[in-house]
Amino acid sequence: MRHLAGRVLIAAALPVTLLAASPAHAQSSQPFAEPAAAAASWLAAQSDGTAWNQDPATTLDAVIGLQAARVGGDQVQTALEWLNDTAVLDPYVNTTAAGGAGFNAGSAGKVMYTVATAGGDPTDFGGIKLAEETAAAQAANGTYGDGTALSTAWAVLGLSRTDTPAGEAAATGFAAVQCPDGGFSFGDVDGGDDCASDPDTTGLAVSALTTLGDPAAASLESAVAWLESAQAEDGGFDGGFGENANSTAMAAQALLAADRPEAAERAVAFLLTLQFGCDGAAPGAFMYTNPEDADFGEATRLLATAQAIVPVSGQDLATLDASGSAADVPAVDCESADAGDGATTAADDEESGSASWLPWAIIAAVVVIAALIVVFALRSRRGGGSGGAGAAAPAGPNAGDTASNDAASGGSASDEAAGKDADEGKDK
Repeated sequence: MRHLAGRVLIAAALPVTLLAASPAHAQSSQPFAEPAAAAASWLAAQSDGTAWNQDPATTLDAVIGLQAARVGGDQVQTALEWLNDTAVLDPYVNTTAAGGAGFNAGSAGKVMYTVATAGGDPTDFGGIKLAEETAAAQAANGTYGDGTALSTAWAVLGLSRTDTPAGEAAATGFAAVQCPDGGFSFGDVDGGDDCASDPDTTGLAVSALTTLGDPAAASLESAVAWLESAQAEDGGFDGGFGENANSTAMAAQALLAADRPEAAERAVAFLLTLQFGCDGAAPGAFMYTNPEDADFGEATRLLATAQAIVPVSGQDLATLDASGSAADVPAVDCESADAGDGATTAADDEESGSASWLPWAIIAAVVVIAALIVVFALRSRRGGGSGGAGAAAPAGPNAGDTASNDAASGGSASDEAAGKDADEGKDK
């Protein structure tokens, strides 16, 4: 009977261990119910009211991010109105105005893409006939502008949202600059043996190739295979500066465009480990790397966040749809803390307190019940004329202490840190 009583007590204590541990494992390290909306909220707040850093490239990335999250429609329109000014747009698209080499087909394509996604007319914007000039910038080998995969990809993506999309010649152009391993390089123009693939450029190229259909099927398949081979075990991608948000975001949206949901899900999961929680330095924003560079980390958050929003929203650049966007941007919504200053509210404290004492209350109740079981068992033995009451006593307290220790161990493993410090990033 002593052994039976001990078994009953231990069996009764085991559910307590599981109940006490389960809140810790059930609570996710993801601090936001809607991480894309939280990121968009932070991103929108970085605008000066018209644009981001008064820079067309940065502004376009931010606008695309808001479009992907389908929020901030009013802010998107304000930014595009600012960009729809020859004095602002011309130095960005016609690089001769800034001492550059001439018309920048990649920049023009990015403007077309963003304007068209917002429902505007990309064929004549800022006094520039973007579609005509971009089409005219196609080289004999099928590439656009400076002949890189990056410029070609944005030109193709921009034209894909007009009445005159790029054709089979563009697929030939991509094949001409594709690296031997199947990926694409940031600056390569001939696809030679020295071509070094990177996930940022390859990710953008994959989305552009997707819009070209069958003529680009072979290049698309090879590029996606390279991306899958370049993905780290934790889901991240390294663009040459360690695993980072930008490279992972560009690869993740490409994997979505290419219908590789499992790989895309892993990449998004990695991105979410880089998002600041409500107790972080910039709630909702994404770090470029973890830990952040002490000098440049803050400056890299803007582009990292803008690009991360696209796949975190479940969107990709090939099919990005901003229809039905809300006019405003919702405030950051934390599950357990006030996003404004990282301090918990009184209700949060009360809920947290309840969660902390409840498992121990259950333990205490079960220990009491178990002790009663032991008492009844001992009385039963005495009633049957058996001795050994002193041998049964240690079984209850020992088993109860084990359950309590297990529960305490389970509770200490609860929350993962939401915001971490990061390494220096690069702006593409």
